[in-house]
Amino acid sequence: MPQPRHPDRPERHPERPEHPEHHLGRPAENLEPSADNLGRPGYLGDSDRPVRLGDTDSHRDPAHGAIPAQPAPSRSRSRVNALWTVGDQVVSSGTNAAINFIIARRVDSSEFGAFAIAYTIFAMVVGLSRAAGTAPLGISYADVPASTFRSAVRAAAGTALALGVVVGVGLLVVGAALRGTVGLNLVAMGVIMPALLVQDAWRYASFAQGRPLLAVGNDLVWAAALAIGVGLLAVGSGGGGTAAAMVLVWGAAAALAALVGVAQHHAWPDPKRAWAWFTGHRETTGFMTAEFISLQGAQQTSTLIIGAVGSTSLVGALRGLQTLLAPTTNLAVALMSFAIPEFARRKHMPPGQVIRGAYLVSGLVVVSSSLWGLAFMLLPADFGAALLGDTWGQTHDLLLLAVIAQVGPGLAVGPAAVLYAFGKTRLTFWINLFFVPFLLACPITGLLVGGAKGVIVGNIIVFWATIPPWLYYLHRHVRTGPRA
Repeated sequence: MPQPRHPDRPERHPERPEHPEHHLGRPAENLEPSADNLGRPGYLGDSDRPVRLGDTDSHRDPAHGAIPAQPAPSRSRSRVNALWTVGDQVVSSGTNAAINFIIARRVDSSEFGAFAIAYTIFAMVVGLSRAAGTAPLGISYADVPASTFRSAVRAAAGTALALGVVVGVGLLVVGAALRGTVGLNLVAMGVIMPALLVQDAWRYASFAQGRPLLAVGNDLVWAAALAIGVGLLAVGSGGGGTAAAMVLVWGAAAALAALVGVAQHHAWPDPKRAWAWFTGHRETTGFMTAEFISLQGAQQTSTLIIGAVGSTSLVGALRGLQTLLAPTTNLAVALMSFAIPEFARRKHMPPGQVIRGAYLVSGLVVVSSSLWGLAFMLLPADFGAALLGDTWGQTHDLLLLAVIAQVGPGLAVGPAAVLYAFGKTRLTFWINLFFVPFLLACPITGLLVGGAKGVIVGNIIVFWATIPPWLYYLHRHVRTGPRA
């Protein structure tokens, strides 16, 4: 079985000297695992063990001899892939939003609150699954032969399945202990968690392989199955059923889509290889997992403190902002999912083209998100009140500041995608970790000094402060860093 390309293991080209100093001074033993280490028994399973190829760009299949890596797609194909990736994000986000709206309309507020707790856990776990399981696909396997990718995706999907089982069992135990509405929703989420994570793994495998249309088809299967399931549940129960019942229907639809993913990728998840996959790509999985946990921890802690110190109306206004601007976050996620494997397939492009591509991705996010946010400022008050009720007034007052704040993360999308694609996950981790204390402190300080507007101003300060480091390291590593 051929080995993947390793971003932190530069190939030697006679016309370009190596730059060992650009590994940020870390010792050789801390770099991405070498081909010798990756070839140890159990890394990809004995039948899928990589072979060492030296310093060439080719990949060797034991049955077919040398097979070149897949060429980078044309610009026209890349544009089409970008559109399909964004389209898939719309379908996927719509499916997740649909279950929230359906449950909110059919149950009382206390039961919806119980569902919201379970759904929040899912949102956190699926992000962890992407960092620990599917992230290496877009970084190290974006341009490998199909046989290599199939072996890798089995391990990545197996990692998602293993994580889903572990978290699911934990939710079953906690839910059974809590009982009541909250416990019942946790039990339901525990039952479906493996299916949710495996379906998401197939989506990201499609992006990494440059075949986003597969992800669109898979999410359409999920959406159609959900619609049918909710309809059958409504007919059978006479009123739509409980939140837990609808969660199970949602998960059953995801399980069907996960089985379709098996057929699409001609591979079954292999959870036995989960630990070997995680540790074998620890330069990617380890740092991206730690990055996700630290960022989410800071944001969630900040939100909890603001909720405890501030008024309930402030919390409602901030939640209203999140609701209005959620599509811009989804767009950023979609473009990141598209950009990482695309840049990984183009590491040999001239530095200027890579940098322009990073600016283009960031520009798309910033312009679209700004126009989206500003459009809500022009809406009639009656329309805004119909969307958010009494929360609209304070949300509208904070909207312009929130649009300014989101420019910072938007500008970082392109540079971050390039650095991830070049395998600089250790660097991105330290950049984000440096700002974690400020991400926690600035909004809280703003609340104490300036109330609701102070919270958003605090976000503006910390978000905009991240822009110079991202741009600096983008230029540094594209122009001078070794690229595989």
